Amino acid sequence: MGNAKVIEFPKERSFRKRFQDKVQEQKAVLVLSIASVALMTVFVNQWLVENSDSALGARGNRGIASFEPGVFARDVKWEHEIAKKLSAEKTGLVASLAEKPTLRDDLIFGYLEGKYGMKLSEGRILSLEFIDAQAGEKAMAIGNKANFLKKYADAFGIKYSEVTLAQSSDPSEQVYSLIDDSKTIVGQAHFAIDAEGRIHSLKFTQ
Repeated sequence: MGNAKVIEFPKERSFRKRFQDKVQEQKAVLVLSIASVALMTVFVNQWLVENSDSALGARGNRGIASFEPGVFARDVKWEHEIAKKLSAEKTGLVASLAEKPTLRDDLIFGYLEGKYGMKLSEGRILSLEFIDAQAGEKAMAIGNKANFLKKYADAFGIKYSEVTLAQSSDPSEQVYSLIDDSKTIVGQAHFAIDAEGRIHSLKFTQ
C-alpha cells in the first residue's frame, strides 16, 4: 500500500457551502469564456475593417471601390469558420460544467455530506475516516449497512454482488463479507462504531 494516498476534505466547511463554492467557480469560468468569445469577435471585425481600408487606399481616390466577390466570399467564409470553432469550444465548456457527478461523488458529497476523508490506492477506496469532529459535527449512523455497501459497491472499487454479516468479537466493530457472483469472498468491510451506533471509520480488507 506504498502508493496509497489520503484525501481529507475541509473540516470547517459545510456540504452546502462547498456546493455553493463549486457553482460560483463554474459561473466564473463560463463568464470568462463568454468574454473571450466577445474579444475574438472584436478582433475579427477590426481585422476585416483594416483589410478593407488597406484595399481602398491601394486603389487611390478613384471614387467608390469596385466590389470583389471572390475576396468578400473568402473573408466571410473565414469569419464563419472562426465563429463555428469558437461556438464548438463554448459548447464543450458548457458540457464540461454540466458533467454528471460520479457514484463516488454521490457517496462522499451526497450520502456522507463531506464528513469523511478517503484513503485511495490504485483507484480503490481503502478506507473512509470521519474528519469533522473538531467542527462540532457528529459521525453518521448507517442503519442498513449491507444495503449501503451494495449501493456503493462500484464506488468502493471491489467487484461483489452480495454482502453478509460476519462474526466479530469486538463490540465496537461490525464486519461484513463481500461476495462475488461465484460465491467467493473477495473482501471484508470493517465498520468502527461507537456506543450510539455512529460510524467513525470504514476499512476494506482483501
